Order: sequence, then structure tokens, then C-alpha cells
Amino acid sequence: MQINLKPIGVIKKSGKNSEILIYSEFEQVIRNMLSRTGKTEFEGNNVLVVHKGEKKDGHQLQVSRTTLFERAGNILKVGRMKVDYDSVLDIRLDTDIQLH
Repeated sequence: MQINLKPIGVIKKSGKNSEILIYSEFEQVIRNMLSRTGKTEFEGNNVLVVHKGEKKDGHQLQVSRTTLFERAGNILKVGRMKVDYDSVLDIRLDTDIQLH
């Protein structure tokens, strides 16, 4: 089954780390993450990034866990991700997800 999803941003490599650019029309995603922490910043937290996966295994989506180092507006500097120029479909604080 093929599902068409609109990306909210893009992942790009940046030196030894990666950056996630959240498109301006989706900056509410960042504000929602901030409101869940009750803080003005959430650096140092682990985040889960849902992004367009490599189709080698047939899956359309991939979920990667990384650490958020810094936020500069709508750019999130995160730990090294094995992808470059992948479309971001969602990003959540790791504590938002509870598996049962």
C-alpha cells in the first residue's frame, strides 16, 4: 500500500552531526515539543525522527533516535544520522512515545 505524506522538513549532514530543517509552515511542531517539556529549551533530550526510509527493505518510513544538541529557530542540530536529504515526516521527544 502506498501512502502519500507531506514532509515537515528535511535532514542534512552537517560535519560530524546532522541538522533537521523544519519548514516554516510546520514550526508549530517545535512549539508543541517545547510545551510538553514545560521548559523553554529541550536540548540534551532524545528525539525520534520519522523520515522517508530507504526502499531497500520495502518500507516507506524509518524511525531514528538521536540527541538534540541545539535549536536555532527552525533548525535543530542533532547527533549523527545515517541519512542525508531525507524528508522528515514527524519529530517527537522520545518521552512522548509510550509503548505498551
